[in-house]
Amino acid sequence: MSIKFLEPRVNHRRTANYYQLNVSHCCEPRIVKLPGIGWVLLRMVSALVCLLPTLSAADNWSFDELHRDKKSVLFGFLGGLFAHELGHISVATIRGVDFEFDGLSIVYPEANLSDKNRLLVASAGFQVQWLASEIAFHYLEKSKADLAAMNTAAGVILSHLGVTAAYLTFLKNHSQGDIEGMSEATGISNDHLALAVAVPALLDGWRLLGTTTPNWVPQLSVLTKGIGVAWAWTY
Repeated sequence: MSIKFLEPRVNHRRTANYYQLNVSHCCEPRIVKLPGIGWVLLRMVSALVCLLPTLSAADNWSFDELHRDKKSVLFGFLGGLFAHELGHISVATIRGVDFEFDGLSIVYPEANLSDKNRLLVASAGFQVQWLASEIAFHYLEKSKADLAAMNTAAGVILSHLGVTAAYLTFLKNHSQGDIEGMSEATGISNDHLALAVAVPALLDGWRLLGTTTPNWVPQLSVLTKGIGVAWAWTY
């Protein structure tokens, strides 16, 4: 059997990214289409977000724990920021999009960047921080006796809330910001996109800081995240 990978065909409107395989084995050579790696990876992320077995709140954590172990919270917070930026870099690499660092910003110098790729790389930070926050909630619930683990997980969630708050305010209309990039790709207003990313953050803030959080809150939070990931990759 001989398999040859060709360049992916990318159509930016409701068509999948496919690799062509030239397959021959005791029969007529034929072309087999397989989903591109970006298509597969982000659907895996969406499935993980939607199917995490533990949809929990964090009724056992409060800011009292923060004062007892600030270092772990800071470590988790910085880890959450790193995850956000790593999301941009990873998806840009997967999609073959060149990127550069402009101070603390990641920019994409391609003049003819497709709307599909622009949406994916701009939203990737939110997608990865959503996944990271769900993993953090899982460990926050399971690490009740481990203060350092709890505070690290809480720091990741606080990072998610902080990044979202920034994009609701001073970064919402920033020319190199994620919301602006998503708006350019889709034509949806910055205000509407900011509102969309605010919903899971508000629910997660309730999950983290609330004292008696209803069961529907984490379920709705995970649902909105899953919808957001699926929307970005099927747009």
